This record gives sequence, C-alpha cells and structure tokens, in this order.
Amino acid sequence: MVGSMSIVDILFLVTVILLVFSGFRNGAVISLFSLLSIPIGFFVASHYGPGFTAMLAASGLSATPLISYVVLFFGTALVLHILGSSVRNITKGIPLLGPVDTLLGGAIGFVEAWVLWLVFLIILGNFLHGIQSSLLPTASIAHGLNLQVEQYKSWHDFYNQAITNSLFAKVNAFFVSQLPALPQPPRS
Repeated sequence: MVGSMSIVDILFLVTVILLVFSGFRNGAVISLFSLLSIPIGFFVASHYGPGFTAMLAASGLSATPLISYVVLFFGTALVLHILGSSVRNITKGIPLLGPVDTLLGGAIGFVEAWVLWLVFLIILGNFLHGIQSSLLPTASIAHGLNLQVEQYKSWHDFYNQAITNSLFAKVNAFFVSQLPALPQPPRS
C-alpha cells in the first residue's frame, strides 16, 4: 500500500495522523474550542477592531488597526482556550465522559484534517485558475516573483491528482462533491 501512495496521499495521511493524535490528546472539548476560536477570533477582530482602535487612541495609546485586530484575535483565542481547558478539566473528572471526550477528540481531529485540506485545495485551485489564463513562458505573479510554466504544471498536476485520484478525494467524496479540476495548462 505504501509503495502505491502518492505524495498527496502521504501528506494527507501525515496531516490526519497528527491532527487525530492531537485530538486524542486534547479531547473533543479543547479541539472544538480551538477549531471555533479561529472564526470567532476573526469575527471579534473584524467587528470590534475599529472601536478598539478608537478606544486605545482616546486613552492616549497609539495603536495601528493591525495591532488592535491582532490583540483582539489572540485575546479571543486565549479566552476560548482557557474556557475550553476549564470545561475539559470538568469532563475529565466525570467517569464516562473522559474516555468519550478523548475518542470524540480524535474524530474532530480527523474532520480538522479534512477541512484543512479542503480549504487548502480550494485556495490553491482558485489561485492556479487565476494565473492560468495569464501564463506565458514566464509569468510574473508579483514584482520579483516569477513562475515558470513548468513550475505551474507541477502545481497543476498536484492539485488535479489531489482532487481526483488520492486518499483525500476518497474521504472528500463522503462529505462534498468533487472539487472542479483545472483545464490543461498551456504548452511551454
């Protein structure tokens, strides 16, 4: 089995193993709180960032909006982590809830790995689709950052293999339909 695994399969499997192990170690409660802290942190930072920046400025502290947003994001994540740790400590003390929390943590770790790969492939697919139409033998993505057609082809093949013929594609089929494949890249 290992001999027939592609690099996509190996990377996906390593991600799953690491996040499932982390889920077992942390339990469902902390895994859920950690997973939710990212979107909640972004929500808090985006909605309260301007007001927080104005409040700091009114207090005589000069803070850029970036600093305010970062403080709010990480502050929210820290509060949620402390809350999750408190709930986890309570559940560990209940005889049947501790093992259930551990097992569900592993399941959440698996879902985290799938979501991480799904988001990565959606972003990669959109990026590759966006630059495919502008590719010449050498395309400039940004000032000083050039992409050769051969480099693009390797990412193109990686993406198409990941969404059609990989372990991730088999797991993904249980949750959502197949991601769109990219058309063939231009010839060099």
